[in-house]
This record gives sequence, C-alpha cells and structure tokens, in this order.
Amino acid sequence: MITRRSALIVFASAVFSGGVYAQDQVTDGRSPGSLAFKITQLPVKSDTDDLALMASYGDGDYQTKFAIELQSESRGRFLHVTGGARPTHFISELGKALEASDPRLSNAKQDTLAFDIAFLGPPTVRSSGGGFGGGPGDWYTTKIFFGEDQAEVYFNFNLVSGEAEFSIKDESYGNAVLSELSKVIW
Repeated sequence: MITRRSALIVFASAVFSGGVYAQDQVTDGRSPGSLAFKITQLPVKSDTDDLALMASYGDGDYQTKFAIELQSESRGRFLHVTGGARPTHFISELGKALEASDPRLSNAKQDTLAFDIAFLGPPTVRSSGGGFGGGPGDWYTTKIFFGEDQAEVYFNFNLVSGEAEFSIKDESYGNAVLSELSKVIW
C-alpha cells in the first residue's frame, strides 16, 4: 500500500524510465564537486503528498541541521532548524565543492526558502565511477533551481541508506547557491 507521504517519490519513479547520468563520473565513488550529508524522513500531515527530510552534516558541536520539504514533483523548500551549531564548516565545505570563487553569505535570515526542483530520472544506482545510472536503484537525482533560476545545484538522495549530497551543476552558480542556502542555514 502506498502512503500519501511516499506518493511524491512513487510519482517521480513512474514518470521517468531508463538510465540517466546526472553528473560526470570520478573514480572515488562520489560525484565531482559534491558534499555528502545524512538525511532522515520526517513525519508529515497525512493529507499531503509532501516528503520531509531532516538533513545533518558533521557531529557534536559542529553538526549543522536543516530540513528539506518536497511539496510536489516540481516545488520544494528548505527550512531553518534552530538549536544547531553555527554552519561555518558546512558552508565552507559546500563552497569548496561548488567551486565558489567569492563565497558571500546572505544577510537575510529566513525560516523558509522556496525552490523549484526537477527529477532527472527514475530511482537509479550510483555507478562505480561516481555518477548515477545504469539500472534501477535507490538514488533519486534532482536539480534544484533558486531565485528565478539564478542558481542551480544537484541534490541527490537515497531514502534507504539515509545519504544525500549537493553536487556542482556549474562553478558559475557556486556563489549564488551559497548565498541562497545561507538564508536558511545560519
């Protein structure tokens, strides 16, 4: 039986067919320019098709947390989570992964940040070269668009293993992605 919470993922799986390579491949098992973090599913209201995830990076006093809601097959939002550590290390590492040339954090502090999202294919496997594709699996590959398409970043996630990552789309977006995310991750 499919629950309403998982309807979004089922929808994305049914719409797409075939393998897809969302990013270039590397030999260390990770996509180039990526930053991995952990995710866990959060409960959502039973009358919605939302998928809610708690994301965490680091441990102890250095742990950064934020929430991600996928509200439809094309819309989502990031949510600020209070009580965590300052995200200095997370933002620094993400800036390196996204090749941000002049990382500047936003002065705006928001509780939510809306984005558009595109699923890049059905759930797939992580290939041995670091990309995605080649058969059915548990990884969802997506692309997130911020600020009227002024910034883009790949967001790949695996609900089974609890892994997720942000990966570089294009180094020209690095500064803008950091600025946008820093509005809710502060």
